Amino acid sequence: MQPPPRKGNEMVVKVARFTIGGEPLWGIVDGDEIAPLGGTFVSTADILRLTPAELKARAGAERFATSSANILSPVTAPAQIVCQGLNYADHADQSGHAPRQTNLLFMKAASSLSGAFEPVIRPAGCQMLDYEVELGLVLKRSLSAGDHVTRGTLGDFIGGLVLCNDVSARDVMFGEAFLQWFRGKSARTFCPCGPWLVIPEPDEVADLLDRIEIRLWLNDELRQSAHTRDLIFRPETCLNDISSLMDLSAGDLILTGTPGGVILQATAPLGQILTTRLFRDSERKVAIVQEATAHAHYLAPGDIVRAEMRSDDRTVDFGRQLLEIVDA
Repeated sequence: MQPPPRKGNEMVVKVARFTIGGEPLWGIVDGDEIAPLGGTFVSTADILRLTPAELKARAGAERFATSSANILSPVTAPAQIVCQGLNYADHADQSGHAPRQTNLLFMKAASSLSGAFEPVIRPAGCQMLDYEVELGLVLKRSLSAGDHVTRGTLGDFIGGLVLCNDVSARDVMFGEAFLQWFRGKSARTFCPCGPWLVIPEPDEVADLLDRIEIRLWLNDELRQSAHTRDLIFRPETCLNDISSLMDLSAGDLILTGTPGGVILQATAPLGQILTTRLFRDSERKVAIVQEATAHAHYLAPGDIVRAEMRSDDRTVDFGRQLLEIVDA
């Protein structure tokens, strides 16, 4: 039996936040142009209050070339950023954590948000800077203990999808006192987001989430390539897991995990360092940096990280990021 024909995505809209010599504006991306939206929108949550049809109706006749605009993160602060870790089977395996039994959750600071074409700043002293391309989910309503999300109701909670990069300082994550993941993932510019927010109709969200391809290149070498069908903990499972723990609000961002191919790879020597020197912080950090950097090139000034995301039938384009690494 043939599967039913897939719905078209004619009501998916792409919304960018940008500047052209003034205050930030919001607009609908149409090919190589942006049509500014009429009305006042302070935050991403304000945008997600409107349906795709209502957003299209707000677009005026004025157009700007996207090449003339400074593209900003379409996810605005303040926002909670909750992340899933090791959520693709190949990444979990490469990290020594397969098979997965529980959903790994952690957070990033909202001040880490940056645009899709802004430099990523390597903090002073950082020796193990790494990339993590990810699909981001942006909520359009609150999520609390009384809510239960199913695949069929994903579109009631998720308003937008966005390309992200969970940039990570591995030497801080595994070298600082008791493994400082929040500190290692929250430096400014450590969450490039965009270039635009894809807003589907509510009944298209679940289908679209099942058919997204995501890729990342370092200096034109393909490093990460995955499909969302390979996610271990699906979006509805993640939302329910989060709601059992904490409240989320409209405009908050969930990063769904990165596929295999990150720079840091689990090795027996690294595992031994972590287990035998857990309570010896400075000694552990020196040993981790020496072992990890002897076998891999971590991100350094001048490196270019390029990422893209699109649906597997090519009907929905989430855009491309182009990030240059610079020193603080």
